[in-house]
Amino acid sequence: MDDTFRKKAKDTLHNEDKLKYFAELNRLSIDAARALLERLLREPDISEQAKEYIFSKERSDDFKGYQAGEEIGYKKGHEAGFAKGAALGALSVIGTLTVAGLAFLLNKD
Repeated sequence: MDDTFRKKAKDTLHNEDKLKYFAELNRLSIDAARALLERLLREPDISEQAKEYIFSKERSDDFKGYQAGEEIGYKKGHEAGFAKGAALGALSVIGTLTVAGLAFLLNKD
């Protein structure tokens, strides 16, 4: 876990309003949100038991592929969603300014 995440997690734990917002955003109770953040600060990486379970010979290749897809897909999906939101926001601003400019020119007479 990087230092930025660790700092934000600590800040959220020590600020009741931020903790409530984090819990609401993730559809968790406040106690569950607090426990989750505390656990992430204690054990930021996947546990050895989880690694053994996921990569066990008993697990199918489909299951392992699903886990890898979840991890990589989340990162790519977040990045793509941010880029799409930024592009749509820019287009909206340009469209609004164009309409406002046209309305100004039409009403100028």
